[in-house]
Amino acid sequence: MTSLSANPQAPTGTTPRAPGFLGSYPADRTLAAAGSASGVWPDLPALIAWGPWRSGEFRSARCPAGRVLVVGDCLADDTRLHTDLAAALRANRPELVTRWPGSYLAVVVTDRELVAFTDLAGQHPLYFHADDGGVVFGTSPLRTAEAAGIGTNPDPLVVAADIFCSSVPSLTVNRTALAGLHRLDAGEALRVSSTGSVTRWAYAPPTPDPTMSAEDCATGLREALDVAVAARMARGGSVSADFSGGLDSTSIAFLAARHRREPLPVFAYHHPDAPADDLSHALHNARLSRHLRLEVVRGTGDTLAYQNLAAAACDELPDFATTVRERNRLRLRHVAATGGRVHLGGEGADALVVAPPSYLGDLAGTGQVGRLLADTRSWAKLRNDSPGRVLTRAVRLSRTPMRGALLDLAQRLRRGDARHPDWVDAISWWPAPGLETGWLSSAARRMLADFVHAHAGRHPDTAGPGVADFTAWHDLRRSGAVQRQLGELARPFGVWPQAPFLDNDVIRACTALPAHRRASGTEFKPLLRTALRERVPADALRRRTKGNYLGEDYRGVRAAAPTIRAMLRDSRLADLGLIEPRSVLASVERTLAGAGTPFPAFNRLIAYDLWLGAVG
Repeated sequence: MTSLSANPQAPTGTTPRAPGFLGSYPADRTLAAAGSASGVWPDLPALIAWGPWRSGEFRSARCPAGRVLVVGDCLADDTRLHTDLAAALRANRPELVTRWPGSYLAVVVTDRELVAFTDLAGQHPLYFHADDGGVVFGTSPLRTAEAAGIGTNPDPLVVAADIFCSSVPSLTVNRTALAGLHRLDAGEALRVSSTGSVTRWAYAPPTPDPTMSAEDCATGLREALDVAVAARMARGGSVSADFSGGLDSTSIAFLAARHRREPLPVFAYHHPDAPADDLSHALHNARLSRHLRLEVVRGTGDTLAYQNLAAAACDELPDFATTVRERNRLRLRHVAATGGRVHLGGEGADALVVAPPSYLGDLAGTGQVGRLLADTRSWAKLRNDSPGRVLTRAVRLSRTPMRGALLDLAQRLRRGDARHPDWVDAISWWPAPGLETGWLSSAARRMLADFVHAHAGRHPDTAGPGVADFTAWHDLRRSGAVQRQLGELARPFGVWPQAPFLDNDVIRACTALPAHRRASGTEFKPLLRTALRERVPADALRRRTKGNYLGEDYRGVRAAAPTIRAMLRDSRLADLGLIEPRSVLASVERTLAGAGTPFPAFNRLIAYDLWLGAVG
C-alpha cells in the first residue's frame, strides 16, 4: 500500500515557498500533519494542505455523496459549487465540475473513487506517482516525489528533450524532469478506484466544430471574455492590468476598465536603452480612454536579461523565464506599490487567436486550393519569399504524418544538423533542429535520436489535417506554464497575476473553430479583432506587431558574460553528460559579437542548469 512520508510539507527540513496539497488514495493510515500543514477534511487524513493561499485560491465543497477540492481561480460562488457537485455525483458524471468559469484544478473524492481534472491550459497541474497500492498525488512535484519514496533524481532523457526538442510535445507527455514522477497534463483526468486501479484520459480532447462560422466563434469568444473579466472585477479588491501596447493585454485592460468608475491602473514596461516598440503604442492607446491610468515601468541595467542569476530562486521545476526574472520582479514591484492585488494580462491569446503557419498544410490537406494559393502569396509577399517555396512546404506538410516527422527529426539529430532556422521551417509539425543541437554531447545526441525514433513507432503512418490544431494546443500548454511560473514569482509581492484568455470557457470558445479557420492570410488576429470590435476602440486594435526584446537580450548577455561563462564551465548539465560546455561557450562568444543566437533554447539550458543545482 502506498503511504505518505510523515512530513510531506518539509521532508528535508525546509518550508515550501508556495502553498500546496498532498495526498494518497486509497490510504490505509492517517497522515501526520507537520508545521503549517493540516488535513483538508477531518475524516480524510491522507489529504493535507499548507499555505498561505491567496483569497479564493483554495476552496472545497461537500455533499452527502462526496466532496471536491478546487485549486486555482474558480469564478463560481460557493452556492454553485455545492449545488453542481451534488448534481454531478447524482448523475455519476464528476467531469461536470470542469464546467465552472475560470481556470482551476478539481479533485473529486467519493467512497468509490478519486477523480482529478486539470484545467485546459495546464496552468494548475497535478503531479502523481502510481504503484500497485494506489497513487500519491500533489501540487508540489518535489514533495510528491519524496512522499512517494521515489526520490528527486533528474531524468536525463526528459531534461534533454525539454531543452532541445521543446516543440515536440508528444515526446515527454506526462513525464517530468523528476524520474518516476508524472504530470496530469492540460485537459486530462485521473481516476483512482478504492482498490487502487488507475486510469488516465483526456476529458476534453480538442474537437473543433467544422460547421461553426468564424462570426459565431467570435461571438462566443466575446461572451466568454466578458464573463472572465467581469467576474474578476465583480469580486472587488484592487485590480490592475498589463498594457504593453500589444493587442492581447490592451484588449483585456479595456474590457476591465468598463467595470470601474475610477481609472484602472495599467502598466507598460520600457527600457530606454533597448526600446521594444511597445511604449509608443501604450501611450497612444491610453489616450483613447479616460478610464485608464498608465504607469510606465522603466528598466535599467540591473533588470536586463541574465542579471543576478545566482540569486534566482528555483521553483519546483525549471522556470524558462528565469533569465528575465529581474525584469518581471521590477514589474511586479511597481504593481504592488500601487496597491495591485489581482493583475490581469493577455497570456494565452497568441495560442488561441493566431493560427500557426502550419495551418497552410491543413489548407492543402483539406483541398482548399483557392485559399491556399491566396494565403501562400500573401505570406511570401510579407516575407519577401517565393510563393512556390511556401506552397511546396505546405503541400509537403499535408502529406507528412507525425510518424514521418518524428523519423526525420531522429535522423537530423543523429547527423547533428545545426543551422539557423528559416521562417518557412514553421510550416511543419515542428521546426527542424537549430544551432543549439551543436551543444549536445555525442552520447546525448544518440540517446535523444534513439528515443525520438522509438517514439515514432507509436504513431500511425498516415497523414491528415489538424497539424495547426496540434501546434496551437502545445503553444497553449506552454502559455499555461508561463502563467503558473509568473504566479509563483508574484507571491512574495502579494500580487496574483491572472490571464482571462486561459480560462476554460475562453479556450473552449476559441478552439471550437479549427485553427486553419482562425487565420485570414496575413491579417493579424482577425478572430480577436472581430470579437472585440464593439468593446475596444478601433485605434487600439490596429497594431500588427509585437514587442521585440532581442535588444535587451543581447545587452543582458554582454553584461552577464562573466557569470554565464563561469556557470557553463561548471555546468550540471555537463555533469549529466548532456552538453559539451565548450560548444555552448562558443555560442556565447558569438552572441557577444552580435551573431544570431537561439535564445529560447539557451534560456531553457540556463533554467535547467540552475534547477539541477538546486535539487542536486
